[in-house]
Amino acid sequence: MEKELDNILSKPTSYYKNLIIKNNPKFDFKKPVILFGAGNFGKELLSFFKTKGTKIIAFSDNNSNKIGNNYCGIKIIGKKELLTQYGRNIQIVASCAMYHEVIEDLISSGFINLWSPMYFSTIYPNDFNILVWKNDINLLINNKIKIHYTYKLLKDDKSKQTFVNVLKYRLFLDYKILKWIVDKSDQYFNTTIIKLTKKEIFLDGGAFDGDTIKVFIKKSHDHFSKIFAFEPDKVNFKKLSTYINQHPDVRVKLFNLGVGDKATTLSFSNDGNIQSRIVLNNDSNTIKIIPIDELEEPFTYIKLDIEGYEKQALAGAKKTIKEHRPKLAACAYHYISDLWEIPLMIKKLNKHYKLYLRHHGQFLYDTVCYAI
Repeated sequence: MEKELDNILSKPTSYYKNLIIKNNPKFDFKKPVILFGAGNFGKELLSFFKTKGTKIIAFSDNNSNKIGNNYCGIKIIGKKELLTQYGRNIQIVASCAMYHEVIEDLISSGFINLWSPMYFSTIYPNDFNILVWKNDINLLINNKIKIHYTYKLLKDDKSKQTFVNVLKYRLFLDYKILKWIVDKSDQYFNTTIIKLTKKEIFLDGGAFDGDTIKVFIKKSHDHFSKIFAFEPDKVNFKKLSTYINQHPDVRVKLFNLGVGDKATTLSFSNDGNIQSRIVLNNDSNTIKIIPIDELEEPFTYIKLDIEGYEKQALAGAKKTIKEHRPKLAACAYHYISDLWEIPLMIKKLNKHYKLYLRHHGQFLYDTVCYAI
């Protein structure tokens, strides 16, 4: 695998971009486009195509409740209308998280000119703001040394294969490369890596609506010492509070705060979903951030899924990690460089950690770096 890694990183960025262009239909910015997916990703692509002077003539969506409505001032039509109104040759760009499934479905319906969002974020990486989509191949090629070093640090073959395949997908955009490495165990609770004790002090960074807490309680058979749940989004925190209030437990503490490298106040998107994140220049929505070390708790397990702020949270837990060596599960996919920077950072914070990597999602989401 290491020779394969060396081989793929030895080629220039232009090689991969040319290959991706060659393996896809020829896109014409002067011709109209349908965006399939009337959501946040659709809004991002709409903004991108406006900068290119491309006309978006309609949105489409598999959610029947959206059909007939408008999104961003543009009508939403069903898949059947796509065919009858625009024909099989219309340019369609999948603008949703499940873009591979959408493309496969549209191919089976006879459509020809189809593109994933990854095509555009790879060819034009600087024009995208959604973190996972920002696929700058230059970052991979220019960080060969760090990437090779990270590969050597990974503890088992599955981690190394996962690492290489995620990189290969970003270079080739071949979905099969990701499908081969999907880990079907419970995210954050793979029993071959994470061994829970009856005295866990668990910190859930990015607690959302309590989804991870539910699994933690189930996996621990309700035997644990404490749970500290951090969720800065107001809407999500309300959902989290509702869930916990339905099952009152003095061991569970909720914080409508974020975790980071220092105590501060930051702008926040407050989207009310799993993609709420730190943003720039949004004074209407702000959140308070605290470092984990300020809690002065001997945490035994820290999970971080905080939309690209994982490295700051780890920095704010430096003392905790050094003194207590808690189990760690940090998402390593929000930024392309997280794949190697997060494992390297964890190892620097405590050299005694053993590092593992697992990919739990069907797409680029949910690559997790585990440290024990």
